[in-house]
Amino acid sequence: MMQARPVVSKEFDVWVLRVQKPNGKVQEYRCATERQARQLALVLSATVAEQAPQPAE
Repeated sequence: MMQARPVVSKEFDVWVLRVQKPNGKVQEYRCATERQARQLALVLSATVAEQAPQPAE
């Protein structure tokens, strides 16, 4: 299953980060600044990449 990239958007003066979980549900995080939201997106993207199954050698 392919993971969607985190989506950062501004809604009502709050930055919202949405990440699709492996079970298909969407997790939302709310941040005060765009910088916080984008940094959190990077951290969460790296965590998902580390958890992805590695090809057998």
